[in-house]
Amino acid sequence: MKKVLLLLSVFVMGNGFAQFLEEEMPDVLTIGAGAGFSSFVGDLTFESNVSKLSNIRPSYTFNLERRFGEIVGVQLEGFYGKLASNERSKTIEHNRNFESKLIQVGANFVFHFDNDLVIHKKSPFSPYISAGFHWMSFDAYGDLKDKNGVEYNYWDNGTIWDVSQGDTAGGAGNQIYRDYDYETQLTDSVENYNRWTFAVPLTFGLKWKFTPRLQGRVFGTYNLTFTDWIDNVSANDNNDKYLYAGFSVHYVIKKKDHTYDDVDFDALDNSDKDQDGVVDTEDFCQNTPSGIEVDNSGCPLDADKDGVPDYMDKEPNTPAGVVVDEEGRELTDELLAERLAEKEKIVEERKQSFSEDASQQKLDQISSEIEKNAGQNGGQSNIPLELQEADLDGNGIISSKEISAAIDGFFEGSNNFSVRLLHELIDYFFEQ
Repeated sequence: MKKVLLLLSVFVMGNGFAQFLEEEMPDVLTIGAGAGFSSFVGDLTFESNVSKLSNIRPSYTFNLERRFGEIVGVQLEGFYGKLASNERSKTIEHNRNFESKLIQVGANFVFHFDNDLVIHKKSPFSPYISAGFHWMSFDAYGDLKDKNGVEYNYWDNGTIWDVSQGDTAGGAGNQIYRDYDYETQLTDSVENYNRWTFAVPLTFGLKWKFTPRLQGRVFGTYNLTFTDWIDNVSANDNNDKYLYAGFSVHYVIKKKDHTYDDVDFDALDNSDKDQDGVVDTEDFCQNTPSGIEVDNSGCPLDADKDGVPDYMDKEPNTPAGVVVDEEGRELTDELLAERLAEKEKIVEERKQSFSEDASQQKLDQISSEIEKNAGQNGGQSNIPLELQEADLDGNGIISSKEISAAIDGFFEGSNNFSVRLLHELIDYFFEQ
């Protein structure tokens, strides 16, 4: 038992408080095994000169539990151990003792408090209670003789002799001592009782969840039996009882998640969507056009390091530190003047497309009709690929506000639109 507790302590210190998964699969089966000590409560009594520890015996359990829902579980349990009691008294007749092997099997109903009603299900600590109905067998043996086979004779002064008190016919006799070897099967001279019975175990325990699949339980079980003969004495109408306290370790088998059974994760790990020779998990530039040479990170080559890849760069040898536009051209005064002229041209077309006299109500009406048409198409987006950047809210519809944002982004250099694409965007707006 000391070795078990030592190993368990090392394990707990190594794991500490585990972080629990936000999403857990339902429990299917919990397998547990434990050890502890049993203490008998029966008809034998003892005085203060007898240690209560002398009546404690080791016991072991094994169980399987199936949890139904969040609160109730059904548990099948097996128990093996011993029960004992030692009686010492100045009354010669009250120096009885017994030890019995105990086998117990049955079913329990377990009520868990970590059910999101009393305690949060993911709490690392949680109490539980259980009640059950078990079959049990026992067979009481007594320590009636010493190691030499000499029968004990108790005297009223608390000593044990090889002759009865007052019997001096054979001499003074010799004092002997108990060997605590329970060698003699105990029987009753009147009652031929059954050496099996039923029991009702009542348990209160505390669960400690090391991980979502591993937990420890500290518990105490009070067993109410249906017999008064476990100690071979039936002195009253009270049936025998015993207390079992222990610690167990449980492994939780969870339901398998079939959500991703059809997913080929090996294929995903090796997928290369843009076929540039760099797998997607290592590709920093997804959707590179076909045939474009890339570096080890999957990004198109940029020889002059101006931020514009070579295949889009109209000035591939821009000096370091020069500010460029979206096509890799140095932003000169001439280019800025050209862009200003383009802006005025677009503004003029914008005025023609969206009358400055048009009310907000009119624009809202146009947007409403566009959304209605999109609904009739099943909500599918028909926006050309090169114009989809303008669909800022991703609803598959180009609005007047998104056209304005695209034009502003063009002059700010924050998007990839050209003058041609802006004209196509305006045309598409009215074609929706």
